[in-house]
Amino acid sequence: MPLLRRLWLRLFATVGLVAAVMLSWWWKVDAARAPDLVAGTSFGQPIDLGRTFFTPEALLLRQSEPPELVLSATIENVTGETQRSFFGMPANPPQIILDGAPLAEEPEIILLRDNAPLLQLQPRMPEEIQMVWPLPADWQPKPVQIAFEKQTFKLRDNLYGQSSWLGYTPVAQMTVTPEVE
Repeated sequence: MPLLRRLWLRLFATVGLVAAVMLSWWWKVDAARAPDLVAGTSFGQPIDLGRTFFTPEALLLRQSEPPELVLSATIENVTGETQRSFFGMPANPPQIILDGAPLAEEPEIILLRDNAPLLQLQPRMPEEIQMVWPLPADWQPKPVQIAFEKQTFKLRDNLYGQSSWLGYTPVAQMTVTPEVE
């Protein structure tokens, strides 16, 4: 009986040691995959969002009913084909964060050259756009945080062995007070 008991104890100790090593390894892989610190950015600096390069130009508060937050930007499709999902699939446009909470509504994306909704983006043709978010009626101008996430491309994924767009990782953020229009 003592021999069997010693074997069980050694087995449990070995399993515990292997589990601890694997868990610490996983934490290191996870930390490398999604860093805690996100780089700051400013207007005029291009941001790589995976399928597109996005260059924010200005943030305006449009005094309408309801008030709207308008982000002017240049967007360029860096893939080799026309994109209907230029912010990824599912769509993950830049996120406006007010008072620590993201706006729930998706922005309306307007193509400035013809004031029509942006439906598709041709490869390597930069377009000037405006992203418009409706705001609560009582919102007053104060600093706003804008968060950007990049969709990862993998030439050969592990499931099907072919190229695909995978999940999102935070890539940049900026804090700015909108100009009143």
